[in-house]
Amino acid sequence: MKSPFKKSKPTTDTAATPEESGKKKIKLGKPNLSKPKGSGGLGKPKTKAKGKKVGSKPKKPAFDSKKFMAEVNSLNGQNYGSAPLPVKIFILAMMLAIILVLAWLLLISKKLDEIKQAESQQVGLLESYKEKESKARHLQAYEAQVAQMDTDFADLLAQLPTDTRVPELVDGINMVGSGSGVRFQDISVQPEVEREFFIEQPIQIIGLGDYHQFGSFVSGIAALPRIITMHDFEIKNPQPSLDRMPELQLVLQTKTYRAKDDVDLNATAEEVKSTKGEGK
Repeated sequence: MKSPFKKSKPTTDTAATPEESGKKKIKLGKPNLSKPKGSGGLGKPKTKAKGKKVGSKPKKPAFDSKKFMAEVNSLNGQNYGSAPLPVKIFILAMMLAIILVLAWLLLISKKLDEIKQAESQQVGLLESYKEKESKARHLQAYEAQVAQMDTDFADLLAQLPTDTRVPELVDGINMVGSGSGVRFQDISVQPEVEREFFIEQPIQIIGLGDYHQFGSFVSGIAALPRIITMHDFEIKNPQPSLDRMPELQLVLQTKTYRAKDDVDLNATAEEVKSTKGEGK
C-alpha cells in the first residue's frame, strides 16, 4: 500500500537538446542591467572610454606657421586691433627689437666709446701721477745731488787755466816719455775747438816702444798737473820681424782745456745752475 504522503520526484526533461541547454547557460550568465525601482539611476555601472584617461587636460594645438603667415598677410591696415593675438604679440616684439637696435646704435654705442676713452685717459693720468709722486718723494735727494754737481762743475771750471801753455805741456810730455823709455816720432798740436764753457786743445802723440813702456807713459801723462784726457789710440807694428823683438808704434790722441777769455767763471757757474733749475 503506497503512502499518501510520499513526495513525488520532479519530472526532468531528458529530451532537451544540446542547443537548448547552451541557450539556457547563456541566459543564466547575462547580467541584469535593468534599473532597480526607486534607485534613481545610482546603480548604473561606470564605463571608461578606451584609450582616454578620466580628467586629463586637452592637448594644445600645434603652431601652424602657414596659418600664422596667412594671418599676418591678411592684416587690415585700417584696423590692426582686429588682428589675432599671436599676430599682435609678433608685431609688438618686432617693434621692441627695432627700438632696442636703434637705442644701441644711437645712444649706447657712443656712451661705450666715451667710457673707453675715459678709461684710457685714466690710465695715462695714473701713470703721470705715479711718475710725479716718485719725483716728489725723492725731491730732496735729487736737489742735493744737483747742488753737489753744480759745486763740482764750478770747481772744475775754476781749475781751468786761462791759457793752454802748450810749450810747458809739451815739455812735460817729453819728460814723461823719457822716463818711461818711449821715443817720440811726433807731438802735433792741432787747432783749438771752442765749446760752450771752455776751449778744447787737441794734441796728437806718436811714439815707439813696447807694451810695458806704453803703459808707464800713459800713467805718467795722467799724473801731470794739467787736465789732460786721452781718447783714441792705436798700437801697431810698422816693421814686423822674426829676428828681433818688435818695436811697436803708439798713436795717441789727447786733449787739454782752458777757460774762455771773455767768460767769468762765477757767472758761468751761476748760469749752469739756473739752466739745470729750469730743466727740473
